[in-house]
Amino acid sequence: MFPRVRRPGPRSSREVAALLAARCRALRDALRAAAAPGSGLRALADEWTLAACGGEAEFAEALAPTIAYGLWSDRLAHPEATTEVAGACTRLRETPGPLLRALRAAMLHRGEIGAALEELEATIAGLDGDSLAALREGEGTYFYEEFLAAYDDRLRREAGAYYTPAAVVHAQIVAVQELLARELGAPLGLAAPEVVMIDPSCGTGVYPLAIVEDALRRVREAGGDVAAAASRLGENLTAHEVLAGPFAAAHARLTRALRAAGGRLPTSGVRVLRRDTLARPEGEEVEGGIRVCIGNPPYDRRELAESDRGGWVRHGDPQRGERALLADFLPDAAVGKHAKNVYNAYVYFWRWALWWSCEQAGPGIVCLITPSSYLRGPGFTAMRRHLRAVLDALWIVDLGGDALGPRRSANVFKKIRTPVCIAVGLRRGGVDRSRPAEVRYVRLPDGDSREQKLRALGALKSLQELEWSRASNGWEAPFVPGASGDYGDWPRLVDLFPWQHAGAQWKRTWPIAETPELLERRWRELLRADDRAAAFRETEAWTIARPGFGLLDGAPLPALASLEVDAPTPHIERIAWRSLDRRYCLADARLGDRLRPALWRAHGPGQIYLTTLLSSGLSRGPALMACAEVPDLHHFRGSFGDKGVIPLWRDRRGSQANVTGGLLNVLQDIFNRAVTPHELFAYVYGCLAHPGYVEALEEALAEPGPRVPITRDEKLFARCGELGAELLGLHTYRVGGRSGVARCVAPVREMPEKFSYAGEVLTVGGGKFAPVSAEVWSYEVSGLKVVQSWLAGRMLRPRGRTSSPLDAIRPEAWSEARTQELLELLWVLERSLELHRAQGEVFAEIVAGAAVSANELPAPTAEERTEPRA
Repeated sequence: MFPRVRRPGPRSSREVAALLAARCRALRDALRAAAAPGSGLRALADEWTLAACGGEAEFAEALAPTIAYGLWSDRLAHPEATTEVAGACTRLRETPGPLLRALRAAMLHRGEIGAALEELEATIAGLDGDSLAALREGEGTYFYEEFLAAYDDRLRREAGAYYTPAAVVHAQIVAVQELLARELGAPLGLAAPEVVMIDPSCGTGVYPLAIVEDALRRVREAGGDVAAAASRLGENLTAHEVLAGPFAAAHARLTRALRAAGGRLPTSGVRVLRRDTLARPEGEEVEGGIRVCIGNPPYDRRELAESDRGGWVRHGDPQRGERALLADFLPDAAVGKHAKNVYNAYVYFWRWALWWSCEQAGPGIVCLITPSSYLRGPGFTAMRRHLRAVLDALWIVDLGGDALGPRRSANVFKKIRTPVCIAVGLRRGGVDRSRPAEVRYVRLPDGDSREQKLRALGALKSLQELEWSRASNGWEAPFVPGASGDYGDWPRLVDLFPWQHAGAQWKRTWPIAETPELLERRWRELLRADDRAAAFRETEAWTIARPGFGLLDGAPLPALASLEVDAPTPHIERIAWRSLDRRYCLADARLGDRLRPALWRAHGPGQIYLTTLLSSGLSRGPALMACAEVPDLHHFRGSFGDKGVIPLWRDRRGSQANVTGGLLNVLQDIFNRAVTPHELFAYVYGCLAHPGYVEALEEALAEPGPRVPITRDEKLFARCGELGAELLGLHTYRVGGRSGVARCVAPVREMPEKFSYAGEVLTVGGGKFAPVSAEVWSYEVSGLKVVQSWLAGRMLRPRGRTSSPLDAIRPEAWSEARTQELLELLWVLERSLELHRAQGEVFAEIVAGAAVSANELPAPTAEERTEPRA
């Protein structure tokens, strides 16, 4: 007989969370069944906070995790006690609040939910002492996030429930305490009687607990009455939370903390309220001389059509004549599609926090950590204007954290890929709205790891330790240091070529392929498909029942659903898919959601496009790439596409240049000769389309939107233009690139499954190409590895997403034409690298010499910035 091997208990909080979540889901289902109309639990369901209109489903969703958390926290606090709801109720009787009410409900209605409740109790009781000891440190701070992710990750994500590292909370409290003492005459800071505080989305109470700890420490160090200070904090500190479980946990934890310090709580208990902060405030006004709003509000972008999001902040109360607070953050129509970025939960909370803390009588402070898109984004101009109008001063600590963009950096949050920042706004009272607030900015180094950033924040003792820079004082200018020195005087690229457009976006991948023959086969299979809608990959906006038009001639086309199986194939056109990667597409407006007809209308034999990033920073490689075909939305670097397509011409015939009116006349006066639109295009490409531009201007380019140094030296202008013209020819595949060093030394005979590179040899399946320099192999455009991206899309199983069964229709063989295309790409890069070295030398001369100031050039008109009329 073999001895039974005892399975070890869960050691990590994640393992405990998974166990607890499974039992909690079973309890939720039991509560939902037991709370049917007419049952004993139904009356409780109708009374449960925020659930009266939600019925048994919402009631069960609120109560189950609260019971689970109550039992878990009781087990952690009393490891020697038996885990069951009756005992937990007894031990919690000194901490009245929602946690106790939830456990009492479970005790009173045990007969209706007994089996599921017993399983939950047994699971928590089964945690051994070693497991509890290992988990105790993170009990209330981060455990609930892990539990909620395991219990219902959709609910966690929709609520924006990502809790804040202690070092971030520490830095925010340091900033607030310093401003209270230095600027507002409150040396006790958050412990001062005249200071009232609110956390608008408190989770399990991380910020309120940290505030209490820091405030009481200051009182203790000053020799003050700690118990009296704890009592004041019970009156002055408010927190909101919409999720039932975190709300109950925060209420219980704050109650325990204040009572442990000897505080007397208000009759109604601590001011932790289960409510939606964005809803209309009802009878919750607090009194105080200085208002402080601090926290980490949720991030959750919502589409314009979702009218139920944002509550009172977004919609106001028309019946009471109350305007929407968000109206102050909405940009004018000229910003166009960028306005959608304002419709985001974090922006709603920013608007509420500013209103609550700094738009009432008396001074105030707002301190939030949120996504940083409002610092620079073109859709946030009105938000920046309003912040500058309401505040006297604003400090920005940019923490970076972009995990996907061209400038990647570590995020202080473990599961967030969105860059974030801490902002501290001060209103001294009696603000002069005729003068914009002073904005100071600092950014933690992008090269720092998450741990290094957290150590720096955790060690912060004063705002004065940081090396601040002044941002522009323009009302709508970005909250980052403005372009300084010569760079700031250069004209912006978008002011030279005023019409920019987003690239084509199909929302499905099968209408794009490496060869026309492949598209023919996919079209035939689409029409023969038993389920044509599934093969097409319908979206909510684009279905096979929708008629369309030809992108090239504008001719009306019938809906795909009505076509016979032998209907002719749509026009097949080249498309610029990625930098230096051309493919073919079905140029048919029925097949793509956003194919940008304006670009196709202006497409002609002489058209050239520049692509770049205009709403995010640039990274290694050229700042511009060119193509001669209509570009895809993500042509430049494979992601983060924006309105970064800049055509040379506004019309198909090439008679209307996309150049600001009067600009060429200014250059003619400077050079004493005529300058053509194509010459200016080539000069700009010579200036910006090489790695040296980004290397030299790395810091300045953190603010999106490159600028162009236009030399006053006509010979230098001509030399740069010549380099740019050759590079344009190469990158558009119109001239050059027909020969080079690389050769196919072993043919590719079958469709390859993989490729590799070593020792100047590029291996593609069974084929080999050499010599291929390391510079060619690693050629990069803001994170896009050009050769690797080109090859990855041409493997037997190409890298990337698929959209329908039609994507599985792939080439049957690697052709000689494909080999020639790869060689041509390698040759183009070989010559590009030679030109880049020459470009770098010319660029250095341009920067060192006299340049044309942006103020000397005409500004684009509104009409020049709009797309050409049909």
